Amino acid sequence: MSVVAHTMQYMGGEVNPPFLEIRSYLDSDYPAYREIYNDCFTDMRQALGVYPIECCDTRERLLKKSENIFLLEIDGRLAGSIAIYNNEIDDLIVARQYRRKGYGQGLLRFAVARMQHMGVSPIMLHVADWNRGALELYSQNGFRVIKTETV
Repeated sequence: MSVVAHTMQYMGGEVNPPFLEIRSYLDSDYPAYREIYNDCFTDMRQALGVYPIECCDTRERLLKKSENIFLLEIDGRLAGSIAIYNNEIDDLIVARQYRRKGYGQGLLRFAVARMQHMGVSPIMLHVADWNRGALELYSQNGFRVIKTETV
């Protein structure tokens, strides 16, 4: 099975961080994080025939990467997450009940603002062509496709 994937680069201006309750990942977050992560990628992985369907890293792997994973909480509940690895934004996820409320955009703006503050450039991300909602979100927030490939 082949997947069309886009590499996108941030081409927008300076971003102010959103006023959201965002914190670093903790080991105790694993059960909720795993559930939301797998839920976010299940439809795409099934449609593309990519297995295994559940693809969240193990608890141990996430703990090793915890300094790069940031969580959004709404009223004490995990609503979403985003990861930053060097100059790449990865794993932007939002729980179903919090989608279409601007939280994905808030997480994206948080990551871009943080990376800009740290002097990171260029800011990149990758997205499957299948994920039209994510492509639209990224495009509306200053990202442009710079490369498309079939993997």
